[in-house]
Amino acid sequence: MRAGQWPTALLLLTIAIPFYTARRLHPYKGRKYELTLFVRNHNVSEAQFFRLVGVDNTADFNVSAGHTYEQTFEVRRKGYWTLFVEFPNDRYAKSPRKIISRDSYQKWVMEVYYYPGAVGFSDWHKLGRRMERHLRRQRSHHRYNYHLDHD
Repeated sequence: MRAGQWPTALLLLTIAIPFYTARRLHPYKGRKYELTLFVRNHNVSEAQFFRLVGVDNTADFNVSAGHTYEQTFEVRRKGYWTLFVEFPNDRYAKSPRKIISRDSYQKWVMEVYYYPGAVGFSDWHKLGRRMERHLRRQRSHHRYNYHLDHD
């Protein structure tokens, strides 16, 4: 290395060392990314509420039968996501856990079914563009579809 290059090398080293040490001391803290989860309720009508628990996030919500709930979370790391369905008399149903990371997919959907005395959960599955458009269209359709079944 020439004598005139030392100041440039020293400057680059001074800039690079803080980034290296910060990354080394906090390897588990990554960049934030958005994760969108959909819960499609097919026919569960007796539920008091639904609870979605995941990486540093919890969402309590109600979604009526035949509708879809959508929530976008800001996530920093991979982790497990679980859906709980709360019923009267302190009963609840718990879905299988799903580990989701930044490297997987950004949009996931789970479908919930009611059977006599039990609740069925589909696996979390990736949501493609076509299905996402269908769910969004269905949700907006139900939002403005007023059922006038009474006389």
